[in-house]
Amino acid sequence: MNDSKEFAHATELATSALRGLREGRKGDNYAQLCAAITSHLESISGLALYIACFSEVHDSLSQWRGYCPPSFGYSVGFDGDLLRSIARKQGFELRPCIYDRALQTQAVNEWAREAVAVLESNCPTGANPVEYTRANCNTFLQKFVAFAPYMKDLSFKDEREWRLVGMVPSNDPRVGLRPGKSLLVPYVPVKLSSAAERSPVWNICVGPTPHIELAMNSLSHLFQKVQVRNGVTRTMIPYRDW
Repeated sequence: MNDSKEFAHATELATSALRGLREGRKGDNYAQLCAAITSHLESISGLALYIACFSEVHDSLSQWRGYCPPSFGYSVGFDGDLLRSIARKQGFELRPCIYDRALQTQAVNEWAREAVAVLESNCPTGANPVEYTRANCNTFLQKFVAFAPYMKDLSFKDEREWRLVGMVPSNDPRVGLRPGKSLLVPYVPVKLSSAAERSPVWNICVGPTPHIELAMNSLSHLFQKVQVRNGVTRTMIPYRDW
């Protein structure tokens, strides 16, 4: 991930859960294991995670404004089940974001209790809890990564976001670089179709533009390369910026 803030929400919840587990147990092995796991959560932001973000809302004023240049934009809709199947074969998982604080807390608390309990039961007598955690925490960090990228603050619930998440090592031949605003940004392409698979592209919505008919007609050239199963629509939002 290029922005460690994407993990901040889940990491804060996990840190709070581990802090609660070690309350009243200052200095013993259990408390030291909790503290050691907490310190390793800081390494999460350095993992080679790649994420693509989607929304259930196909025609959103805030997203036209936030992600498209003035008077030019398209919203590409996907068949979710088909996209999930195609992406999973390439090491990616498509899931909806979790906004409900109770569900987030439950998932994080269960993860924290399991991680500490397993480490405590397997830690040899006399072993240094911090050193033991450092050598054996990867499994639990991977479990954390399996749900943490899908957690978002409740204030963003109107986005109704879904995320396609994959952990891809830096030496994977699929990793490429593209120019960002101030640096080169690594990315991993996901092949959306093959000769044996249908395209997961469901429809295309033309965004606000002063030339809506021309914009829709120009998409006919795209149909020669991409199968759009549910055709082309246009935005119904009365948005004017020209």
